[in-house]
Amino acid sequence: MSDVFIYILALIISAPLVFIFVLYFFTRKWFRNKKKAIHQTAQLMVPILVVAVHTLLVVLFDQNFFAWIIVFLLFLMSVAIIIQYKISEEVRIFKAFKSFLRLSFLLFTIIYMGLTAYGFVDRLFL
Repeated sequence: MSDVFIYILALIISAPLVFIFVLYFFTRKWFRNKKKAIHQTAQLMVPILVVAVHTLLVVLFDQNFFAWIIVFLLFLMSVAIIIQYKISEEVRIFKAFKSFLRLSFLLFTIIYMGLTAYGFVDRLFL
């Protein structure tokens, strides 16, 4: 039973873009609202994308970049708080955290796709 769980977790980390669509399908059925399902999917996928990007970095470069990823995430959180302060002159942590998760989803999806393309090219030509 634990092997099945490990294989499912490995599949999710190895192919998060497929899991995004599966999760979106379930959240759309759950909320019955397209916009809310997209936002919820983005917020739930951030930890998976962070682990997937970290795994890709370890596989491609044989180094541990987890500390740099944490620093990057803290930087993104501070940017979200600063933007919220500049817009409304008060900071609501929950709202800032939601915008941080959405921004992280966007950036880590782009980073994941870029690292995947780099990995294909690297393995194909070298």
